Amino acid sequence: MSVGETENRTSASQGPTENSGGKSNLVTRWLRIPEVQVVISAVSIYTCYLYYGFLHEKMFKVEYGGEKFSYTIFLVFMQCVFNMVAAGIVLKIFPQEKRDTTPHSSYALVSLSYLGAMVCSFSALHYISYPMQVLVKSCKMIPVMVMGVFVSKRRYSWKETMCVLMITAGVAIFSYKPKAAQTGETSLIGILLLAASLICDGFTGPFQERIVAASNPTSHQMMFWQNFWAAVWLFAASAGSGQGVTGTLFFYRHPEALKDGFFFCLASAVGQNFIFYTVRNLSALTCTTITTTRKFFTLLVSLVFFKHSLNMRQVSAVVLVFTGIIWETVHKHQKKQAKLAAEKARAKAEKTE
Repeated sequence: MSVGETENRTSASQGPTENSGGKSNLVTRWLRIPEVQVVISAVSIYTCYLYYGFLHEKMFKVEYGGEKFSYTIFLVFMQCVFNMVAAGIVLKIFPQEKRDTTPHSSYALVSLSYLGAMVCSFSALHYISYPMQVLVKSCKMIPVMVMGVFVSKRRYSWKETMCVLMITAGVAIFSYKPKAAQTGETSLIGILLLAASLICDGFTGPFQERIVAASNPTSHQMMFWQNFWAAVWLFAASAGSGQGVTGTLFFYRHPEALKDGFFFCLASAVGQNFIFYTVRNLSALTCTTITTTRKFFTLLVSLVFFKHSLNMRQVSAVVLVFTGIIWETVHKHQKKQAKLAAEKARAKAEKTE
């Protein structure tokens, strides 16, 4: 065989590999585009948590064999264990090059606000009406911004503040149901629980950002250790309250509840992957914006598929929310372009010098 033939065969055999590598690099570059990351985060979180929300409502509102599920602490414990295991599997399959140097005390602290928000929100459903819960939880972006200022020392422009207020107000107005609000289900305990949940939400995002800034852990390292410590706290709470035993017996008596609980926790675990991905690669405010507007899009899907009608108040809310979202998107794009222009100008000035 001649040298030329050998070179031709070698080139032919290497061609597909180089093409494959080129395609792989193209996909990698594409996935690093911030706008693409936002779309991936939004679609994934919406899908997981729409199903999560459906099962959540079913487990707390529908009776299983004449019994209602009321073991909040035990269910949140299960959820954190699933989240931890999911993160552990990913870390095992894809070993991280960098070791996580975050102190366990930091994860133990952030896990308290993280689990506190869930436990308080779940528990509030026993004392407060649905409209009030939507009104209060739809405002969770505000404490995130407030805590971002005080904990992470971040500064938000007036435009960012107005966008968040518009989105929050629109979701709240659209979701509010006057007739349901007249049922008298609201109580002081429920309001206090939701207030506590919002305060915890406000701490969690900025605390996570501080951990990223200090130790730069990967998304799944953060997910694993935060849920590990949350599970530790909740295991102690479940054992002390007796919910660990009574909750297990409830699932034993009602296999359908066990199935719903399993998929509830599975949806949470997958959704958590994308929440941590969003916080790690984007920001806590972006993550909160996505999770809050999810409620709004849930209602829109219901309108399309179940032929519900809109009154003028709800139409106004739709306009308000989409105006806020479009304004926020345009503002972020303008900031990004201005930053790129400033960097180019600085680089050009340095070359000139």
